Amino acid sequence: MRFAAVMLAVLAGTAPAWAENRAVIIGNANYESAPDLAGSDTAALAKALRAAGFTTQDGVDLTGEPLRRTLEALARADDRPGARIVALNGRFLHDGGETWFMGTDVGRPGPLSAGTQGVPLSLVMRLMAGGDPGAVLILGTDAQQSPHDPGLASGIGLTEAPEGVSVLTGTPEAGALALAELLRGGSLAQAAALDRALTLLPGSAGDLVPLGRAGSQAEDPLAGDRDAWARAAAADSAAAYQAYLREFPRGLYSAAAQERLAQVRDAAAGRNADRDAWAEAAAENRAAGYEAYLKRFPQGRYAQAARDRLEALRPPRPTPQPQVSPAAAAELALDLGPAERATLQRRLARLGHASGSADGVFGSRSRKAIASWQRANGLAPTGYLNRAQIQMIASQSQRAEDEVAARDRAYWQQTGAKGDAEGLRAYLKRYPDGLHAETARRQLAGLPGQETQPDAPRGEEATWQWARRQGSAAGYQTYLDRFPRGPHAAEARDRLATLRAGIEAARREEDSLRLNPSTRRLVEERLRLAGMRPGPVDGQFTAQTRDALRRYQAARNLRVTGYLTQQTVASLLQDAVLR
Repeated sequence: MRFAAVMLAVLAGTAPAWAENRAVIIGNANYESAPDLAGSDTAALAKALRAAGFTTQDGVDLTGEPLRRTLEALARADDRPGARIVALNGRFLHDGGETWFMGTDVGRPGPLSAGTQGVPLSLVMRLMAGGDPGAVLILGTDAQQSPHDPGLASGIGLTEAPEGVSVLTGTPEAGALALAELLRGGSLAQAAALDRALTLLPGSAGDLVPLGRAGSQAEDPLAGDRDAWARAAAADSAAAYQAYLREFPRGLYSAAAQERLAQVRDAAAGRNADRDAWAEAAAENRAAGYEAYLKRFPQGRYAQAARDRLEALRPPRPTPQPQVSPAAAAELALDLGPAERATLQRRLARLGHASGSADGVFGSRSRKAIASWQRANGLAPTGYLNRAQIQMIASQSQRAEDEVAARDRAYWQQTGAKGDAEGLRAYLKRYPDGLHAETARRQLAGLPGQETQPDAPRGEEATWQWARRQGSAAGYQTYLDRFPRGPHAAEARDRLATLRAGIEAARREEDSLRLNPSTRRLVEERLRLAGMRPGPVDGQFTAQTRDALRRYQAARNLRVTGYLTQQTVASLLQDAVLR
C-alpha cells in the first residue's frame, strides 16, 4: 500500500475528526529603506494563540522570502478547517486594486516589482477563506509614507472584506487590543469597538466569535500523539518513524508508522543494490554488463548513464545525408562567407526586404526576405540565391544608393550649398547623416552667433556624453560615424566591440536553447503580461519582440541584449510563479 493511502486510511478510520485552528502573526517594525514602525509584542500574541489551541506560525522583521515561507502555513491542506486568524503589522503598498504586505528589505518598488518584495493580500485572504467558524485578518500600520515608484501608494488599499474573511485595520497597538478581546471569547464587533483607530471593513461578520470552538482542540487528549505523527510524516525518515514508535508504541498511527518504516528500509536496500549493480557494470564497461543492469533496474538511478554508455559502445550508425534542393545546392557551391552574407542582408534591406540584423547568418527570416525579393523580380521564390541573382541584387542596391545620393546632392545645392544658416539647417534636418552633413555642421558652427543657437548640432564632447548615457552599440557607432578621429574614438571602438561581442554571445546562448514555436509563444505571452508590448503572440521573434526583451531586461536589471538568455528565462519563470 502506498504511504499516502496508509495515512488516509488511518486518519479517516481511527483518529477523531478535530478541526485545526490556524494562526499567523507577523510583526515587521525595523525596515531597511522605510520608516520604522511602533509594533506590538508578536511573541506574546503568538504564545496566547497557541495556548488557545491554535497551530501558530510567527515571525519578527521578516524579509521577503522568510515572509512567504511563514505564510505558507495557511496553504497546507486541511480537510476540516477550523478558525483562521492572521495579524500582519508593518508597511503596506497598493495600486488601487491590489495591496502588498512588504518585507523589511523593501527598496523602492514599482507596480511590476512589488510582488517580489512583498506578499499580495488577495492571496493571503484566498488561503484564509473557508475557516470554521470564520477567518479574521488584522492589519496594523500607521500613516507614514514608504518609498515607492509611480503607480503605487502607501497604506492599505482594501475598501471591503471579501467573502469568507473579515478584515480589521488600525495601528499595531490597537490591533493587539482587538486580538486580546478575541482570545477572551469576544466577537469581532466587540473587538473593533475597543479603539477609535480600529476599522471593521464593510462585508465583515461583526457577530463572528473566532474562538468559539478553540477550547475543544485544546482539550484534545490525543494532541500529543497527532503532533508526534505529523512530525514523523513530515521528516519521512526511518529515524523519525522509530522515534514516533518509541514514544507511542500503541499510538493511533503505530501501524502506519511500522509499514512506512519497512518501506523506507526497503527503499534504502534497493538503492544499495542499484548502486552495487551499477558499480559492477561500470567496472566491466561492456555492453552485456550495461544491458544486464538495465534489465534489473530499468528505472534505476543510473539507468540513463547505462543507456548513454551503451550508445557510446555501439558502432556508429551511418548518418543519413539530408536531401538538398537544386537551388540550395547552387547557393552552397558559391561558398559564401559571413561577410558576403551580411552584405547581401544589408542590400536586401535597402531594397525593402528586411531580414532582421545583418549578422551573416541566413536563417528563416533571411530566407523569407530572399523569397520576397525573388517574387518581386518575377523569379521562382526558392529562398536560395545563385551568382546571377547576387549580381542583380548588387546592381539594384547600387542604383538605389545612387538615387539616394543624387537626391542628397540635389537638395544640398538647393539649401546648404548657399552657405546660409537657414539652408544648412534645412539640409541637416532632412539628411542628418548625408553626404554633406559634416560640412554643413562645420559651416553652421562657424557662422557668427551660431554656437549658442538651440538648433546647432551637438559638438564632439556632447556627442560622446550622449553615447555613454545610451550605453548601446548604436550610440557608440553614431559617435564614431561623426568623429572617427575624435579624442574618444579608441574608447568608443573598444566599447562597441565589447557590446557587439556580448550581443553575439547572447544570440548564441539563445540558439543553444533550441526554442520551438510553442516556447517562443510562451515567452511572448510572458512579455505581454509584463506590459512590454512584444507584438503578436505568434512564436516569431520580430524586431518588436527584441525591443520588448530589451525593455524587460532593463526593467529587471538584467544584461540588456534583446536575446533570450538563461538569466532572462529564469526571471520570466519567477514572474510567472509570483503572479
